[in-house]
Amino acid sequence: MQGLRALQHEVLERLARGKPLRETMTELCLRAEQLAPQATCSVLTVDREGRLHPLAGPSLPSHYSESLDGLRIGPDVGSCGASAYFGEPVEVTDMANDPRWAAFRAQTAPLGLRACWSSPIRASDDRVIGTFAFYYRTCRGASPLERTIVETCVHLCAIALEQEERKERIRRLAYFDAITGVANRASMERQGESVIAAAVANGFGAAIHCIDLDNFKEINDTLGHRAGDILLRSVAERISSIVGKADIVARIGGDEFAVVQSHAGSLADVGGFAMRLMEAMAAPFDLEEAMATVGVSVGIARAPEDGLDLRTLMRKADFALYEAKSSGRAHFRFFDPDIETRIAANRRIWQDLRQAVAAGEFELHFQPIVALGVTRVCGYEALLRWRHPRDGLRTPEDFLPVATKAGLLYEIGAWILNEACASAAALPPDARISVNVTQTQLEKTGFSRDVAEALAASGMDPSRLEIEIASSVRLADNADILRCLTAIRALGVSIALDDFGGGAAALAHLHALPVDRIKVGRSLTQQAQADPRAATIVRSIVSLAHELGIMATAEGVETDAQLRILRQLGCDEIQGYVISAPQPLRAFVEGVEPAGRTRPPVSLA
Repeated sequence: MQGLRALQHEVLERLARGKPLRETMTELCLRAEQLAPQATCSVLTVDREGRLHPLAGPSLPSHYSESLDGLRIGPDVGSCGASAYFGEPVEVTDMANDPRWAAFRAQTAPLGLRACWSSPIRASDDRVIGTFAFYYRTCRGASPLERTIVETCVHLCAIALEQEERKERIRRLAYFDAITGVANRASMERQGESVIAAAVANGFGAAIHCIDLDNFKEINDTLGHRAGDILLRSVAERISSIVGKADIVARIGGDEFAVVQSHAGSLADVGGFAMRLMEAMAAPFDLEEAMATVGVSVGIARAPEDGLDLRTLMRKADFALYEAKSSGRAHFRFFDPDIETRIAANRRIWQDLRQAVAAGEFELHFQPIVALGVTRVCGYEALLRWRHPRDGLRTPEDFLPVATKAGLLYEIGAWILNEACASAAALPPDARISVNVTQTQLEKTGFSRDVAEALAASGMDPSRLEIEIASSVRLADNADILRCLTAIRALGVSIALDDFGGGAAALAHLHALPVDRIKVGRSLTQQAQADPRAATIVRSIVSLAHELGIMATAEGVETDAQLRILRQLGCDEIQGYVISAPQPLRAFVEGVEPAGRTRPPVSLA
């Protein structure tokens, strides 16, 4: 019994010191065989799918142990498979004549194995997690001493295997994504460097694919987080199905994945993988309660072309992903230095924008709107400009996309509204002021109150303010925006649809909300002079407006010829460079001839 206590002490000390499980179980088998010289010891594990895997059997031939790997447990799968299946010890004293060993006699007979006693190893929750077996070279059962040894060894194995399970759970939490089961960012960073280094050293090349799901938030919001989790798991499975054995698949964010491609020697290799990736996502996903189609955008960086370390490649692949999403989603893009330059410029704009309002760098320019019936200025559209301290005067096209991504649209829009209302006092009292508002503003709770407060603060008559909304804004199915516009109109403020004619949605807007004015889009007004089809469309729009009791303004008018045809087509008002470029307020209130003309004033008669 002293030898048994020494075995216990040795194994427990190894477990306490964190020695490798396989090494510890091998030592346990060797010590047990010293205590029971006629026995040959074996330890197998049982996975959650009910398959056997050899862990230790130092005195058994390796080819025999390997032949057991992956066997599914069952009533006729030798002593160990049956013991794990029934959860009870199985003692076979004559393997040559026992039906449980019929399928394995050809393997065991040449080894001289004649009997086998196997016991289940149970976890604390009573799951069978392994088996401990004594093989004998004679047909015999276990002695009382051997039964005591086995009882002790089974107990020690249970402690060791459960400890390994706990370590594996901790490892999975540390290095694997809990929802999808693929690697997490920490795991990718841990392994990615070596995969890239090996691929480059072997001349294969490597690539990082940063993958972003398109419209994932909408699925989460409309179908719930369970559906979102199912989608993420399905995406991970589809990505995993097309990667190579040495590649790494990781979930690195909410709806972002990454692949480290280890064989990426040419653009064709990398582009081909990206195409297979997008094709794998093309089929609808079954989310239990609904089917959903989700596209992906992919940004790619290559090693050694774009860098050699994972951090650099991830940053550049992220730049390429940004470019892919900016291109309309469902695209893949390779990194190139121009992308990095553009993004760096946008980041500078982003940083500068955050200070622009407080620093007083924004200003409004006004473009006159002329009523053709009375040939006089009837209003002004307020247009934003940014007097950048380093770059000079910038138009919205240069910075509003960045402001949108930075979440600054509402703040900038509020400044425009208040500044436009305040500026109205300096203009003729019968001239209206048109202000563009964004979908972001219209969707924000309380925007109609903001309009009322801007009017009250400036003392401006509500009838002089006109809110312009883009035809691209979705109105028909957006109850919040419709309520907001109805409340604004109830203040006495007029509503105009900007860039009308650019799409079928504009007609739905006319049905959804009574508006006061439509503004025929620049592209149509500029084509109307030379293109009879465009002229017919403009005439139809104007006729529709008049039948609905709505005024029609043509914007973007640049030449006398365009002005004449638009007058003939029945437009009520015009706006554009043919009258004046947008100018600071002082150009109109001080009687100064508006700048920006390239010829004498046009005749409106």
